[in-house]
Amino acid sequence: MWREAPARASEQFRKGAESNVQLKETNMPRLHGYRERLHQPVWDTLIRCHGNPSTAIVNSTKLFGNANIGNLALTNLQVAGQLASDQTYVILALRCWLFFDGTNRRANYLDVTSQLFWTLTVGNKPMFQAPCWYHPSGGGVWGYDATTSIFNLGTPEQGAILKLARPIVVPVRQNFAVSADFFAIGSVVALDQLNSGATDDTKNIMYMLDGLQTRDVQ
Repeated sequence: MWREAPARASEQFRKGAESNVQLKETNMPRLHGYRERLHQPVWDTLIRCHGNPSTAIVNSTKLFGNANIGNLALTNLQVAGQLASDQTYVILALRCWLFFDGTNRRANYLDVTSQLFWTLTVGNKPMFQAPCWYHPSGGGVWGYDATTSIFNLGTPEQGAILKLARPIVVPVRQNFAVSADFFAIGSVVALDQLNSGATDDTKNIMYMLDGLQTRDVQ
């Protein structure tokens, strides 16, 4: 014999179903079948300090690893060595930002620019290799001062960047890294100057991938 369920049980079932729907909505923020593409640079930092770095920079340091994640001033990467949440990336340009001030600002600009070489690796394959001077930043401070010289890596304009002849594609869950290698010229060692300069020296070296990021719509 069929009996009607008590009103209280029916109400509990309805609330339970609503909770399950809300839980699924919370756990599934993506809009299925839709992706968006935006212009968003990705950067990491070799050095950013005033005075000498707390940890000395070693030759062949690799960027876009785990060291700087969580500090936006150093990197905007969210996952070590790859893009988060099945994102893809098309690299259209490469940039290097140099900023030096203090007693050794001129020496740091000249020696780092001439002795630092960058290697971009995607997966296990080197995809682009060139000296620092080949990577103008396309931004920064520009002008003249009557008493203190002002330096920059290239002119601070969007047109003055390293545009790739062929884009470099970073597919889903593909690891990538950038290696910083220093090669001394005679007895002048730029890496030593970065690790043990004057107390008033300000040092900042940043590497930037510039291009199109594709991600899920949320």
